[in-house]
Amino acid sequence: MLSRTLHTTTVGRAASIRRLRRRQATTSRLFCSTNGCASFLEIDIEGHQATCPVCGFRRRLN
Repeated sequence: MLSRTLHTTTVGRAASIRRLRRRQATTSRLFCSTNGCASFLEIDIEGHQATCPVCGFRRRLN
């Protein structure tokens, strides 16, 4: 079993990595913005939508 400080450190590092991914994703690829989902959206040009393959989140593209 993890100690509380080790657990807190692990959770903090995971959050930091997710923030870094979001920052990098804004420049080149769309990132799924739902809570806890750390994947990129697949773009459907004809339907003008981007969909997350993991959680099903959909974003309308302009």
